[in-house]
Amino acid sequence: MPSSSVAAEPSTPPFSLTGDRYDQSTYWGRFRRMLDQCDPTTLLHSTKEIYEARNALHDYYNGESKLSDEELWKARKLKESAIHPDTGDLIPQPFRMSGYVPFNGPVCVGAVMAKSTPAIVFWHWVNQSQNAFVNYFNRNASSPVDDETLTWSYMGAVTSAIAIAYGLSTVVKKRLPPAKATVVLRWVGLPASMVASSANCFIMRHSELDTGITVFKKGTNEEVGTSRAAAKKALKEVVASRVLLQFPVFGVSPAFMTLPPIQRLCLAYPSLALPISTTVLLLSFGLGLPASIAAFPQTGVIPENSLEPELRGHGDLQYNKGL
Repeated sequence: MPSSSVAAEPSTPPFSLTGDRYDQSTYWGRFRRMLDQCDPTTLLHSTKEIYEARNALHDYYNGESKLSDEELWKARKLKESAIHPDTGDLIPQPFRMSGYVPFNGPVCVGAVMAKSTPAIVFWHWVNQSQNAFVNYFNRNASSPVDDETLTWSYMGAVTSAIAIAYGLSTVVKKRLPPAKATVVLRWVGLPASMVASSANCFIMRHSELDTGITVFKKGTNEEVGTSRAAAKKALKEVVASRVLLQFPVFGVSPAFMTLPPIQRLCLAYPSLALPISTTVLLLSFGLGLPASIAAFPQTGVIPENSLEPELRGHGDLQYNKGL
């Protein structure tokens, strides 16, 4: 942890264990929060440092902390980037939101640059496999899921991705001349990933619709019960975020590479095509990930009149949307 002698910046708000550093009622505030949660530099911290950050927050809760507000916010950022809010378990680096771009970015580059049907199918299988694990490790874990359900969910998610990628690439190659097919194949990733990511997320988390997820009184951690209505709302929000994410990942890079100046540059220097495409994709992925997740608050609110009858009487309730 940083030394406690470092003074907090004037713009640093008072620390809170449950409140947010940035205003979550605005898109900009949610975007700032997700920038913190998706910050890949948090991957540089060791497991020991992550647990030290968690312990620092425990000390604050017990009234024993001597850290500044800025240091406490940094500790909370590190802890929340790596530890699941429901289970308290450490999330493996490749499946953290902070690890999404570093680990999934190269896979997406492979999917965008693939030209043959086997290559397209392979990269989309790898992509959706990682997406399935990201969805699992960042789910709302208040409703346990058995291993058999997880296995079938994974198989369904990956099968849907491969079927879509294979079907689209096959149609493009049969219907278009080779020159045009090569260009169009770069765009196969966008519709394939939009549908596959939606199906992936839904399949991996559909059990929540049967069991419900935990809902809390607003502004507190007091549990009221489990709600299927809240689970449905949370799942819709996560699926929508996944669809939005595909545009910067699989849409920006192909569009950029079709710009006339870029095409002329790549024709003159073919070796530049891969590094240019990779750079554009990683930059758009890095900004698109927090931007898409920020479309909906992490802590969602469900109106009382949308809740099950047995959960009414406590006003509007809140829930952890999951990522």
